[in-house]
Amino acid sequence: MKVHFKGTRGSVPVAPTALEIQEKVVASLLAARGKNLRSESQIREFVENKLPFHHSATWGGNTPCVQIETGSDDYLIFDGGSGLRVLGKEMLEKGEMSGKTFHIFLSHFHYDHIQGIPFFVPAYVPNNKIIFHGGHGNIERTLANQMKKPYFPISFETFQADFEFFTHSPGDIIEVCDSRISLIEQDHPGLSYGYRVDSGDSSVVYSTDAEHKNSAHCKNYPFVDFISNANLLIFDAPYTHSQTMSIREHWGHSSNIMGVELAARGEVDTLAIFHHDPSSSDHEIEDFLAHTKKFLDRSKIAVRDTRPGIPGAPSPRSHPSKVIMAYDGLSLNF
Repeated sequence: MKVHFKGTRGSVPVAPTALEIQEKVVASLLAARGKNLRSESQIREFVENKLPFHHSATWGGNTPCVQIETGSDDYLIFDGGSGLRVLGKEMLEKGEMSGKTFHIFLSHFHYDHIQGIPFFVPAYVPNNKIIFHGGHGNIERTLANQMKKPYFPISFETFQADFEFFTHSPGDIIEVCDSRISLIEQDHPGLSYGYRVDSGDSSVVYSTDAEHKNSAHCKNYPFVDFISNANLLIFDAPYTHSQTMSIREHWGHSSNIMGVELAARGEVDTLAIFHHDPSSSDHEIEDFLAHTKKFLDRSKIAVRDTRPGIPGAPSPRSHPSKVIMAYDGLSLNF
């Protein structure tokens, strides 16, 4: 599988200001002083491998949308945030517009997860087919309502593609795009649904907008079984552990620490932090990642699990093997 992150920010889209861009340029030029950067290849190598990420790039500002390639001719997409517009634009530039089928799985209907749908160019192309999947009822009515006056200038009926809408329940197995897809109900205002994609020998879990409270520490927590042995866990973690325990408790989101703990128990290979706080700068997100990696490294040394039959015996933590911060434009192979 190949996973493409088109939108990784939560709540609202954000864009860097002119001043923020200027500061990136100034910081980069200062870091380049005294370096032998005469050719374009030398400059690119310096930018890509020597500069901090928050100077050379950005974590992105589009709201949630993830595309997963499984070898199928059909498109498999999770959520329709503003990142969905980016995917449509890329298809337009490549000339891949007509006769396509899209399976779009929605976590829930909060606006940051559906606001890209009215701007998805393939929806306006005849002979395309768009199939919406979700755990909530009334998918068609809800998506149509967001495009009614006075909220949007054109109606859902303006689309030229063919549409279908399917509501699924936890325990269902949806076989599309050469994959088996299952869902789990998550704690979030109005409920959200996470999805697991199993295709060939690879598995990816898309879990955004979920708050894992005290019950997450119980031995038989269903989410741990759901993510078990996944190659990649895309995990909603815009906040620190202290924030989720205090000022942002019951907001429906989780922390980086909880992400590491659950990924460790589920023996997940790679944990991708997702749904970044819109108030966080690139520098702050990079610091957040560094803190997460530091916690993971320390927990691998300090953790003590109880092995069956040997109470208190040490069992070194080996998962997750990697923690990354998802960003707009990131692609991963599994």
